[in-house]
Amino acid sequence: MKNQVIAKRYSRALFTLALEANAVEQYGTELDGFDKVLKDLPDLENALRNPLYPAGVKMTIFEKVAAQLELSPIMKSFFNLLVEKRRIQHLHEIVDYYHMLIDENANISRAKVKAAVKLGDAEIGDLAAALEKKIGKKVVVEFEVDPSLLGGVFAQIGDFVLDGSVKRQLLNFKESLKRGAVG
Repeated sequence: MKNQVIAKRYSRALFTLALEANAVEQYGTELDGFDKVLKDLPDLENALRNPLYPAGVKMTIFEKVAAQLELSPIMKSFFNLLVEKRRIQHLHEIVDYYHMLIDENANISRAKVKAAVKLGDAEIGDLAAALEKKIGKKVVVEFEVDPSLLGGVFAQIGDFVLDGSVKRQLLNFKESLKRGAVG
């Protein structure tokens, strides 16, 4: 819970600065780049997170990484602050929440859609259009094949769930049989 509070606070502050500077996408790209470097180089992340390393060593390491990534001054200051305040371990959550703020600002919702088989682009587009009508926002579909569904489609946008899978229908039918409602 505390991690979410920290991530929200830092990402909101960065997002506010990005809106003022008209650099929302740029800062998002720089966040993603630095996050990817830390994921790809766990020893670097450990060095920046580890309280046993002196602050001067961490700053020297960070300065070299920042120079290689050619970070903007605001992003360099932002990452520097995260390292200095020992918040760098929350970077992954900060990145996720920042992207949620971008979507919210652009009136976009992300739908996690699962189906038993691979859906074509046209089918995914039709599904996105139907979901857009339902929730009143532009929908970006993140599709995943899930053979356990047996058939049909499962979609989730935030708290909104649309479960039209055969698995769910069979479970509902089973519950109806238990209650004696079918027959």
